[in-house]
Amino acid sequence: MKRLALQCEDRLGVVQDVVSLITEQKIDLRGIELTDKQLFLRLKVSESIAKQLSADLLTIAGIHKVHDVSLMPSEREHQELKRLMDHFPEAVASIDRQGLLVSANQGFYQQIEQLGVTSQAIDQLIDQQHLNELFRQLDAHRSAELTLTKQQRTLYIEAIATATGDNGRVEHALVILRVPSEMVSKLEHWNRDRSIPFAHLVASSQVMKQLCKEAQRFATLNEPLLIEGETGTGKEVFARATHIARSPDKPFLALNCASLPDSAAENELFGFIDSTNKSAKPGLIELAEGGTLYFDEIGEMSPYLQVKLLRFLETGRFRKVGSEREVAIQVKVIASTQRNLKALCKQGSFREDLYYRLNVLNLVLPPLRSRRDDIIPLANHFLELGCKRLDRSLVTMSKRAQLVLARYNWPGNIRELENIIFRGLSKVSGTQLSTRHLNMPMLRSLDIELIAGDDDLSHKEIMKNFERQLLEYLYPLYPSSRRLAEKLHLSHTSIANKLREFGLEQSN
Repeated sequence: MKRLALQCEDRLGVVQDVVSLITEQKIDLRGIELTDKQLFLRLKVSESIAKQLSADLLTIAGIHKVHDVSLMPSEREHQELKRLMDHFPEAVASIDRQGLLVSANQGFYQQIEQLGVTSQAIDQLIDQQHLNELFRQLDAHRSAELTLTKQQRTLYIEAIATATGDNGRVEHALVILRVPSEMVSKLEHWNRDRSIPFAHLVASSQVMKQLCKEAQRFATLNEPLLIEGETGTGKEVFARATHIARSPDKPFLALNCASLPDSAAENELFGFIDSTNKSAKPGLIELAEGGTLYFDEIGEMSPYLQVKLLRFLETGRFRKVGSEREVAIQVKVIASTQRNLKALCKQGSFREDLYYRLNVLNLVLPPLRSRRDDIIPLANHFLELGCKRLDRSLVTMSKRAQLVLARYNWPGNIRELENIIFRGLSKVSGTQLSTRHLNMPMLRSLDIELIAGDDDLSHKEIMKNFERQLLEYLYPLYPSSRRLAEKLHLSHTSIANKLREFGLEQSN
């Protein structure tokens, strides 16, 4: 298979001319991809015919250079993404909205093989109903979590949006598959990879610097710590940093309260007596002795487990499932939630006494849109991390890309930023990441809410809203009044006045 890259002008009809030439010569065209000023061809053709075709392509107006390449952009992106995923110790895969397995690391293939799944279609693992629910959550929040059962085993699936269509719907996602019974054996290796001390956390904004100081102070105290914040704000990162500051040589073990039914969660948390051979199986509490026990999404914990956890917090003692003997354990308890626990207490779905027992120490992590000074430092951190994982020279970020990242509202917070940077890096062939590598909603379509539910707006007011939102969208891409004026074919004075009127110059 031969692959050619054509450097060409942005001329109407140039692609059609190329395809026509290939068709006339009866060459088997297997793929065609277009990027910024480059056209890529994948051809089933001999070396000699490819050499003649390259010469013929240069006769087409607007084609300036033709050269061989080893990979198409999509092939390179696929390989880079695969290399990134292979660095994860957990089972990670990329899937599309139809349930097709696009790519996966070795851990994922091993896991699904154990579950009896052999097809490239993930519907053997996630049925259509659960797949629809997964993408419904992704459409709304850019992240999702599911719990399901396969061959009498409970599976926990976490997903992050990686690509959306022009209509805003998520079309591709990165999924992490966890099987609870195997989680504990992998935790120590995973903890070492993911734990970062406070001194190395990216915290440029004043609010995050203050939170880091507060968390370091909390690390010296024995009382439980409750960390609140939207999804993707870094709650687990703070929990791990608190653990390192307190007892770096002791275990940090985690339980996702939404991932397991009561019976499985009770066994995982407290341990149990194996009825077949009467041997005792330790739970997370026992395994975390002297270290930290982290409850992720504590607001999802069932009422039954809330009672058992409350008793442990009050007494420091617990019983294994199937045992009458109480065990005393010293462990630091940290819990996190993206939900309003006070509201859940009023609704009766969360115990008020447990809330106050957990909320002795409290941290509230702000969303990324409220700490914009951290966006670019975080993006550069993820860019550097991605380059290390791919064993490639450092890639920098264009000024325009930085402006776009800084303007975006980040509904998925840090997790979404990390995903977009890693995905963008997999598309970069040179040394700079630009806006064309970023898969972001604001770069694909202009989502304009003209009326916003108000039926009394006049035509003039509607047009003013449109004008304001259009400039809000374009200004990060053309970050000067002169360049923006050239783009819109308007006078520099007119654009400068409009930017001043809408207060956009000051915000950029």
